[in-house]
Amino acid sequence: MTLLRDLHIKDFALIDDVWLEFGPGLTVLTGETGAGKTVLLSALELVMGGRGDSGQIAAGADKALVEACFDTPAELTVSRSMTSSGRTRVLLDGELSSVSALQKQICSLIDLHGQHDHQALLSPARHVEYLDRWAGADIEPLFEAYTTAREQWQQAAADLGEVEELLARSLEESAAGKVALADIEAIDPQPGEDDELRARIPALQNASTIAELAASAQASLRGEGATLESLYRLGDVLEEITGFDKTLDELNAELARARSLIEGIADVVDSYASGIEHDPRIIEESFERLATLESLSKRYGPTLDAVLARKERLLTLIDVSENSDERLFDARDREAATRRALEDAAASLHGARATAATDFIKQLSAAAEDLELGKVRFDIEQRQLPFDQWTATGSDQIEILYAPAPAVPVRPLAKIASGGEVSRVMLALKSVLGDADKTGILIFDEVDAGIGGATGLAIGAKLKKLAASHQVIVVTHLAQVAAFADAHFLVSKVAEGGLDHSAASVQTTVALLDDQERISEIARMLSGSSSETALTHARELIELATGV
Repeated sequence: MTLLRDLHIKDFALIDDVWLEFGPGLTVLTGETGAGKTVLLSALELVMGGRGDSGQIAAGADKALVEACFDTPAELTVSRSMTSSGRTRVLLDGELSSVSALQKQICSLIDLHGQHDHQALLSPARHVEYLDRWAGADIEPLFEAYTTAREQWQQAAADLGEVEELLARSLEESAAGKVALADIEAIDPQPGEDDELRARIPALQNASTIAELAASAQASLRGEGATLESLYRLGDVLEEITGFDKTLDELNAELARARSLIEGIADVVDSYASGIEHDPRIIEESFERLATLESLSKRYGPTLDAVLARKERLLTLIDVSENSDERLFDARDREAATRRALEDAAASLHGARATAATDFIKQLSAAAEDLELGKVRFDIEQRQLPFDQWTATGSDQIEILYAPAPAVPVRPLAKIASGGEVSRVMLALKSVLGDADKTGILIFDEVDAGIGGATGLAIGAKLKKLAASHQVIVVTHLAQVAAFADAHFLVSKVAEGGLDHSAASVQTTVALLDDQERISEIARMLSGSSSETALTHARELIELATGV
């Protein structure tokens, strides 16, 4: 099971420095209104990749820091800091990362339902996701098949559109294109040819001077009394005294290497000198060829590379024009075939969802009844969409409908459900998803908002059951919910020096309660006091929750 194991918050809002250790099961956080419970959730949102606000940094601090450690089952550590200047820093397992990478890594681990986040249930776009997650293996391969078929159809449709566009362009441009292509092919430019000519022409223009200098170099290297002859004579002398002195032997070896190097240079000079062209016609032809290429570039370029690219496009256009019927037939055939495959995949997915919807609604209704919602009714409306409205989720639109009483017709949740009802429906949905929900950590902020005592017991029991397959963390005001906790944290606001005289002197603290402290806190939640009567009621409530 994926677990949030540790949470460290420093200089965040009213929190100075807090370390929390979490375990499996159901964890509750309680405290008086304004104590700072939602600050903890805001800190968690940061490690999930939520948007940071420099205004959340504690007064007098330069930066805020939130760190978390997860068991996934391998250990994963996350660190998120933000400075007063607005800069943010993300570390994943100690390595510098980005906010987007953090979101991708963590959001799949945690499902956080804040006081407004449960409104996502009111968006029909999310309902197909709930149904598919519940159906699991019955839907997953069909959904993958639909996704693959949709990608193949999209590619085939794009290919058809490209062929049709090319065909339209080729019909308009083929005549002019053939003229341009003929011009280009007549000149037959080669890649980089103009640059090569520009580099070669200066040498052709100065051929006489270069030839004279090359001849002088040849004479200096190979002529009578020249460098190589002198080196050979020196070599003969050193050769005669080889073996008498090690220093002279090394000089002879160095001389041999120098002579070899000079001979190589002389060979290059000889080759260069023999290749010098003195023919004025070659210079003229080079100038004419460069002028022709530059003129071609001005007409079809602006560069020679652009001319060659245009040549390839023209060849494609003309090919499309000359083979338009065959290419268009092939593209249309592929688009039609992939569309039929997509329609078949969509029909299979549609049918599987219709089958799954019946049992899904039955389980959702039963779970809602457990949460004291009464004889509410659910239904699923599955609307087949026109082909041009199909989406990545399928060919149909799924919407969960709700009726608060048997005699009331089902309607969209957003139109008839109260805030308390939506919270309980979301909790019912989470319990139905159960093990099918791949999100291991569920966090609820006041899921019991607007709910009374008896219903609170039902919600507590449902959360406890959900905690058998998930790590569940709940911020609650209801003692009936807190009584079911496996671990109970108390969030308090403490003034420095015992005087609550200014906001700057107030700190939020979090403490894990022992059994006796827990009884006292639940007594406070029940009656606002720790009288013996309240303590007795608290013990009875905990015993009741333990026996559920």
